Amino acid sequence: MEARITAQSQSFRLRERLEEAKVSHGEEARVDLPGVRVAVLAATGEAQLMFCNMGSIRVRQLMQRGDERPLATDVELVNAYLSVNGSSHVRVDAETEVVPARDLVQKG
Repeated sequence: MEARITAQSQSFRLRERLEEAKVSHGEEARVDLPGVRVAVLAATGEAQLMFCNMGSIRVRQLMQRGDERPLATDVELVNAYLSVNGSSHVRVDAETEVVPARDLVQKG
């Protein structure tokens, strides 16, 4: 089953916990995310992640060190993978660049 992050997921809680764990922009790690709930939507049967009661993140293994910049709040996805078939899915992969929106404004 693939669970999705939706507008109701309260992803701001995930962001708060990432900042508490000192996870920086560009980092990749194996982590424990305690207290995350998976809810199945009755209308569609799709699963969504809920971060409202999530506990502190535990970083188990750092895969790639970040640049120690803060996590971006508004970003632009450049060359993202988009699939539209009943629902829309955006995937960030090796060919995608995640750029803070303010950096694009300054460059443009």
